[in-house]
Amino acid sequence: MSRILLILWFLFWSLSPGVSRAFLGWGKNYLVKINGKVYTVEDFKKWWKYWHDKNTPFPDSPEPFIEWILLSDEARAMDLQDTPSYRHKLEVFLKVRGLLFLRNEEVDQKIRVTREGLWKLYQEEFTPQVKLALLTLKDEEKAKTWAEEARKEGCEKLWKALPKEKRKEPRYWRPISIPARYRSQVVKARPGAVLGPFKEGKHWLVICVLDKIGPTPNDFKALIPDLGDLYRRREEARLTADLIERLKKKYHVQVNWKLISRIGVKEKLPPDLKDRIVLRVGKLELTAAAFQQYLKRDAKVRYPGKKKLSPQELDDLRHTVVDNIIAQTLTGLEALNRHYERREPLKSLWEFYQRQMLVRELENRVIWPRVKVTDEEVREYYEEHKADYMRPAQVVIAVIQSRDEKLMREVYRRIRQGEDFFEVAKEVNFHGVHPQRFSVNRLVPEMRKVLQGLEPGEVSGLFQIKGYYFIVKLIDRIPPSPHPFSMVKDSIKKMLAQQRFERLRKEYVEELKARSKIEINEKAWRKLVRELGA
Repeated sequence: MSRILLILWFLFWSLSPGVSRAFLGWGKNYLVKINGKVYTVEDFKKWWKYWHDKNTPFPDSPEPFIEWILLSDEARAMDLQDTPSYRHKLEVFLKVRGLLFLRNEEVDQKIRVTREGLWKLYQEEFTPQVKLALLTLKDEEKAKTWAEEARKEGCEKLWKALPKEKRKEPRYWRPISIPARYRSQVVKARPGAVLGPFKEGKHWLVICVLDKIGPTPNDFKALIPDLGDLYRRREEARLTADLIERLKKKYHVQVNWKLISRIGVKEKLPPDLKDRIVLRVGKLELTAAAFQQYLKRDAKVRYPGKKKLSPQELDDLRHTVVDNIIAQTLTGLEALNRHYERREPLKSLWEFYQRQMLVRELENRVIWPRVKVTDEEVREYYEEHKADYMRPAQVVIAVIQSRDEKLMREVYRRIRQGEDFFEVAKEVNFHGVHPQRFSVNRLVPEMRKVLQGLEPGEVSGLFQIKGYYFIVKLIDRIPPSPHPFSMVKDSIKKMLAQQRFERLRKEYVEELKARSKIEINEKAWRKLVRELGA
């Protein structure tokens, strides 16, 4: 009984107000304390996960994490979280990430690819394979006459008698590749049938059905990768369309087609139309003037170079633009309203991103404006570090090469006897060889070794590299030289600016540290190093 009373007394005392749990050995589950706020090992791990890349070594101390916290806290103290640029970055991040999660949730996770589904698609779109002979004629009456004769005398015989420029070689077609307007007729037709003529642009098309092949297991097996891709694309389109229809009802989409029908691509909007609302999605509204801008943009993409759209083209464009605006707006709204950032796996990244963008905002508004690099400083750096901006040594050479050893030995013999190097080279290459410039450090070691023993104007002996025989003439040597200032000044200025930014940032961080209270749990840090730093 006394032991129970002792335990109860201990628990009561330890949990009483004003008693330090750290005194009892508790409260040590932290890595650092910054101005009274505790950051745990898990907080560090989350930061490290998103902050580093594969080339970033594990830090020697928690200083980078502490600096990141200090800078982001300072940005909040300066109310930088209320700046339009910061809010815009967060909005874009949430929208982009949210759309990915929405797509995964409503589309990707709902697609189930089964062998039965693929077989059905195979039968509908890929079989039967139909062997077709196609004839194109400009004149409709001639096309009709030829089709009638082919039906009487036999298509294949009559088709072979035609000039080659009027016929295309027969080949097998799958239903999915046949234009929809006559696909059904072709697929149902028996071998020997003559179909058409069908209007194809400025020509008329007559189709002769020569043969048909039905579905087979081997053909199906070979097509499974293509069938899988097509099946997924169609399921994605179907599920996306279903989602959009549901969201239209949820957000009460309203389209004023009467007003939209008055909006053209190039015509100036009537004064009474400009500010009228043509589209509502939830609380969002789109004016006629704004809609016309979308219309103009899409017209340039879909009809490049076309001066005037036909009434049908313009109507199709209006519907396409409306559908795109609705789909993008609805999915964007829904992605934001589902608040994926409030739960994992996005929550940790979202928390990191908010602080990271605060740090960037502070750097852009406080530190970068203090970075100044003059043209004189850039020039001075260039003059002092010319050795760092040198072009490597180069050679100008002409090379004869061939795998034919006998030929190359004869070529070398003639050059040694005094014949012109470039004339003899034509025996190996009809067009001869021409001088070319190469950086010495880019040549293979064997070639560099040969050139080391030559003076400009001299010809090497016959040598072999990886199955090829070579003869080289050294035309000239170009010593190393510095790149011109105009070529490198921008990169130097950027480098100097980055160096000064790093120095100013470090000074700024030191100021923040000087007026902050920071405690590091060394035991927790050593344990973390053993876990992540090995």
